[in-house]
Amino acid sequence: MTKLMQVDLDGRHALVTGGGSGIGQGVAIALARCGATVIVNFWRSADGARDTVAQIENLGGKATAVRADVTDETEVRHLVQRAVNVYGGVDLLVANAGFPTEICPTHELSSEGWDRGLGLNCKSVFYCVKHVIPLLPDHHGRIIITSSISARSGGGPGMITYAAAKGAVNNLVRGWAKELAPRGITVNAIAPGVIWTRIHQEVTHPDEYNKLVERIPLRRGGLPEDCVGAVLLLAAPEGSYITGQIIEVNGGLQMP
Repeated sequence: MTKLMQVDLDGRHALVTGGGSGIGQGVAIALARCGATVIVNFWRSADGARDTVAQIENLGGKATAVRADVTDETEVRHLVQRAVNVYGGVDLLVANAGFPTEICPTHELSSEGWDRGLGLNCKSVFYCVKHVIPLLPDHHGRIIITSSISARSGGGPGMITYAAAKGAVNNLVRGWAKELAPRGITVNAIAPGVIWTRIHQEVTHPDEYNKLVERIPLRRGGLPEDCVGAVLLLAAPEGSYITGQIIEVNGGLQMP
């Protein structure tokens, strides 16, 4: 039986946004497996968030599901405060929530659609980081953000807002890494490629998905658990000298 990656997160308190499905769910379960308590944030994936909590509890871990719209700063403030009330603080933020809100060509994109796309995929990250920063412990605090291969590739047709938001996220990571370095807090991102999550399940036609997979050197699409190892490294004490980095997790589809 293959042993899963294990790092020491005992006593650490994690907040994972978008923890009810896909990458967020996989990461939340892995953090708990390594000893962290987890606030599982969700917005529309209530059943998925409850499942995440149940899986963590079955492993002997502690987790609480909290509904909050992370595009609303007031709700983010309450989400972070709930994490403090339940577990006493936040040591680790995984800002994972994100989704292409509108798939359409630029000339058909409304200003409202543009704002929604930036809100979910960029502004939400800003709000979460803003309100977690004062709580993170010096020398041990971690911020890990889910970006995307689209930040460098430009994304597929009709995904200009999503790609623009993820590109902005990458530069936020670099800026925050410099800002928080004097406190010993690291800020990094993972940039998944073709991962079988709700984005592809709901948006990508199966034929198009298969064409994407054919381009991947490892000859398979990714799964949420394929993103876990990079997150655990960045969260672990062994990752304390890594900051300002965007780690590509794409099976070789795009290389630096």
